[in-house]
Amino acid sequence: MENNQAMQEAKSGYGEVPEGFQRVGPLANIAQMIAHFALDAEALFASVGVARDLFSDPDNIISPHTAGKLLERCAELSGCPHFALLLAQAQSASSLGMVGELLPHCADVGTALAHLQNLLHLHDRAGMATRTIDGDSATFGYALFAGPIAGVDQIYDGTLLIAQNIMRLLCGPQWKARAVLLSRRRPENLRPYKQAFQCPIEFDAESSALVFPASDLRLPVAGADPDRFKLLKERLEDIRSQHDLDLVAQTRRVVQAMLVLRRCSLSGVARELSMNPRRLNRLLEREGSTYRQLLDEARCGFALRLICLTDLSLGQIAVVLDYSSASAFTHAFKRWKAVSPLAWRRLHGRTITTAASMHDSR
Repeated sequence: MENNQAMQEAKSGYGEVPEGFQRVGPLANIAQMIAHFALDAEALFASVGVARDLFSDPDNIISPHTAGKLLERCAELSGCPHFALLLAQAQSASSLGMVGELLPHCADVGTALAHLQNLLHLHDRAGMATRTIDGDSATFGYALFAGPIAGVDQIYDGTLLIAQNIMRLLCGPQWKARAVLLSRRRPENLRPYKQAFQCPIEFDAESSALVFPASDLRLPVAGADPDRFKLLKERLEDIRSQHDLDLVAQTRRVVQAMLVLRRCSLSGVARELSMNPRRLNRLLEREGSTYRQLLDEARCGFALRLICLTDLSLGQIAVVLDYSSASAFTHAFKRWKAVSPLAWRRLHGRTITTAASMHDSR
């Protein structure tokens, strides 16, 4: 069903990406990488329910659930736990289609990252680019909307390496982050990560992002073509006018972003959307949603990822999600899942990828 939807979308050109899906551009060379390991690509794709020709057009679409299962299966069968790092080595802004084409023609790095954050939904509606500035430090990362899914560690590995490649495209090939934050458990073999990122790496992080000097945002982009920028920006704005986010999707993204910053509130979200809180909730209710529902959804998804994919304590997770205490977080989690977060971690924390793999092999 997903593949049929992908093919139908591809026929319409640079059409709308459905909520919860993303274009396959960053995975476009996966068949070649599979062949490098002398694996049967047709059988491997079939084992996760996709056809090889899904990746023949970078504008085709895939869900993160399927992408994660595929990357995990590749890692297992190749015997290469860092498969996504190898796959992402040759990927940069061009893997993001027209959105990526715009970036090297922006005047400076900060402008490029702002445009990427604002336009990424034309390429990817399964997650969002994140960008923060705190004093002399800045971050650039990615947050997946889905809860804990098979292969999410592979998704974050590959996405952060693509983010690094984008920064090197904008800042110069010698650019290095101060640190890399990965919201996943520490792997057994650190060497591929040290070789790929060449900087300190923090696993079990609350979010996945590159950390770098905020002054880098002011760097001019060498070779930027203002005329090319204007042309691409006009095209993208035209596409955006046809396929922009609805209010619920816009609010969901703002809530996700502000939750990462630990300062999410109805008034703050409404301010970001240029309206007063009462009007925002009234408009959301017309769409069958509320700010509180979207905040709960974001907190639940965030909590599930941190519980299942990291070794952060419940107290640390409570702080990340802006709860007053671990007990307040536990109470909320029981409301979401009818069990305590510790019980959920025992049941799912270290078995999610294994269970998914067993299911796929049946």
